[in-house]
Amino acid sequence: MLIRLLIILVILFVSACDEDDFDESDSPFCIPGASADAPAGAPEEVSSLTEIQGQTAAGLTGIDDNANGIRDDIDQLIEQKFSYTPEIKRAAEQEARALQQFMEATTKEAALNAAEQMARATRCTFKILSDPIRDYEKRQALSKEMEAWTVNTKERLTKYLESSQLIGGAYFMQPVEPVCD
Repeated sequence: MLIRLLIILVILFVSACDEDDFDESDSPFCIPGASADAPAGAPEEVSSLTEIQGQTAAGLTGIDDNANGIRDDIDQLIEQKFSYTPEIKRAAEQEARALQQFMEATTKEAALNAAEQMARATRCTFKILSDPIRDYEKRQALSKEMEAWTVNTKERLTKYLESSQLIGGAYFMQPVEPVCD
């Protein structure tokens, strides 16, 4: 969990370098000529960032024009990166909904319920992408990108961390079948 948060923070710092009014000399994380959209040396199929028009000014919940519980920028991410089979697309959508629900939790009960949904979604992803060697990078990319795009602003990251504090000290059991929606 700590590694994921570190990755998210690095992504936020690097993405700040791409803003038009940001002076690259203000941050040691900004590399002239580098772009957050395509990290140097990252293979395309497991890139930790994609070419998505992020909703960084749309508040905590973002825009969800089709009312499916997934922000439109994350819908676009899923369509672009995780729709190579219908099962994987559904698993990615399940994870996106659970992450959004977790990020928006305001009570301990809501955060625990959302964390359980996140565990179900993760288990679903492992069930669909079950080969421990061949599917490892696909599972990692799905998990990392969903989380990074869900918390792609300071406001969203702060709220995500607040939700994480709400479930501090809790324990979870392995999700019971069926794990896929």
